[in-house]
Amino acid sequence: MKITFILPRLTAIPTGGGKIIYQYANALASVGHSVEVLHPRTLFLWSLRKGLVLRLLALCVDCVRLLGGCFARREAVVPWMTMHPAVRIRVVPALFACFVPDADVVVASLWRTAEYVRGYPASKGRKFYLVQHYETWSGPAYRVDGTLKSTMCKIVISSWLGQLVKELSGDDAHQVPNPVDHDEFFVTTSIAARSRVVSMLYSAHAWKGSADGISALEHARAVFPELRAIVFGTSERPDSLPHWIKYMKNPKRRVLRDVIYNASSIYLCPSWSEGWGLPALEAMACGCAIVTADNGGIRDFVISGQNGFVVPPKAPRRLGTALVSLLGDKERRTAFAEQSVEIARQFTLGISVEKLLAAFMGEPKSAKP
Repeated sequence: MKITFILPRLTAIPTGGGKIIYQYANALASVGHSVEVLHPRTLFLWSLRKGLVLRLLALCVDCVRLLGGCFARREAVVPWMTMHPAVRIRVVPALFACFVPDADVVVASLWRTAEYVRGYPASKGRKFYLVQHYETWSGPAYRVDGTLKSTMCKIVISSWLGQLVKELSGDDAHQVPNPVDHDEFFVTTSIAARSRVVSMLYSAHAWKGSADGISALEHARAVFPELRAIVFGTSERPDSLPHWIKYMKNPKRRVLRDVIYNASSIYLCPSWSEGWGLPALEAMACGCAIVTADNGGIRDFVISGQNGFVVPPKAPRRLGTALVSLLGDKERRTAFAEQSVEIARQFTLGISVEKLLAAFMGEPKSAKP
């Protein structure tokens, strides 16, 4: 089968959505499928700018990128991930059909890429839309909703996104849960021996809830002065981060596993909305109990009272209270962490690839992970 994945851009730093696509590309290539991953130089988003002058300037930039892409070398590499040698990685000038190869299957991965894919001729392949989030944070709701209402075959990564697609379009979507790479993320430090250490991903996007998470950590430290926290992210250390919290920028995967997740007894996820929430699942595979906001994505793998605590979003005080409760009960914390490992084992790359191929082959949909 010839498969084309389309990502919105080629990034110099890891992204969750990109990582999943590259993992699928590698796995599919390893079993003999012909796989290509395309990244446009521009998505022509100039119309989203406010004001005529800014729109015209953005249009000029988009046109320059398009023309530059026509003369640039198109083969590319993913700087932060090892790719199967058979996977072709390309940067194309734009996502116009003339730059997209003919294939059996073509897969959009962001609302703007879906706008292009839905208009492709049949020669580009059967059209799929891998819905990884409700992306109104990156575009106007009417355009995001328009892609979810389209006739493309939808694949969702979580139950709540499946419900959203059903509500908007009336369609039942295939569900393919995001996998954990169990060759990379596993327990290396005794769960029972771990002390009061909490880890958290930082992002400057308000909806990621980092300010809520920091507030919750401060609340917990007032009760447990010996508490240590490890925060990681892709940006420089934020000024808002208290001095006692350790910050790690762009940790390598081994560091993320051994120095962050395996050093922690609890992983804190304060996001208000997540399509899935892969870092939380990775932390679970490494033996962390979870304290999280009910952001949608975590509902498929965090069960409140079984492997963590789930509180309403935008409620930093309740996040802090949940942290305090779990930090003060080592027996329960250890039991939650052990259950996390068991739950995480259900989410493997092999199982997800099987479900993805079943969707491509037109097999009946299943709403269950």
